[in-house]
Amino acid sequence: MLSRLNNLPNKYLFYVGLIFVLIFISLSYWQFTSYLDEKELTNQISYPQEPTEVLISQINTSNEFSMITTQERLQYVKSWLLRSRVSNGMNGYHLITIYKNELNQHILINRGWVPLTADVDNYILDTEQSFTGTLYTYDEIPRFGQSDIPGSEYIFRIDKVFLQNEAEIILPNYYLQLSQNCGFEIRCIDTLEQYQAPHLGYAFQWIFFAICLTIVILRKNKLI
Repeated sequence: MLSRLNNLPNKYLFYVGLIFVLIFISLSYWQFTSYLDEKELTNQISYPQEPTEVLISQINTSNEFSMITTQERLQYVKSWLLRSRVSNGMNGYHLITIYKNELNQHILINRGWVPLTADVDNYILDTEQSFTGTLYTYDEIPRFGQSDIPGSEYIFRIDKVFLQNEAEIILPNYYLQLSQNCGFEIRCIDTLEQYQAPHLGYAFQWIFFAICLTIVILRKNKLI
């Protein structure tokens, strides 16, 4: 078998091409699993449910994608503008706000989309009776990318550790993304309407490249 491979007319093409075929198959598998994960996430979010009334102290025992309504009277603490957010084709920010209850327990809330002309100081609300929305996990920190800047009013991601250090507080395991009553001139976020990458199309694309390259390799080496 090895001697036959060594006698191939284009053996270097065979070996190098085989590496690329494996890479293309891996990329196809990655895109397909991303498609399945996104589909599962969409099904979980779109499943109809009634909000459950909870205290801030109960958020840690809740599940991600649970719809809740806060029970306590909350006081405003601090806000940031989350960069590079799009709504209906318009660039803007998400308004990220921290509130606390009378026990000094804190919750982070994504209030919704605001335009590029937004000033974080224009959206300060001293007290709120309750908020209704869906619980989400915080963003993961990428290996490469822009880091959040301490002291800035703008952030690139909802990074739990960074925001805790900035506000010198402890946050629960999930943050709340509002689905109603988001505030004056604040557009509530519909997660299902946000951009979804065509992972399934990319999966078929990479597997097509792998098949084509395999055919070329085999034909050049007269194996088919």
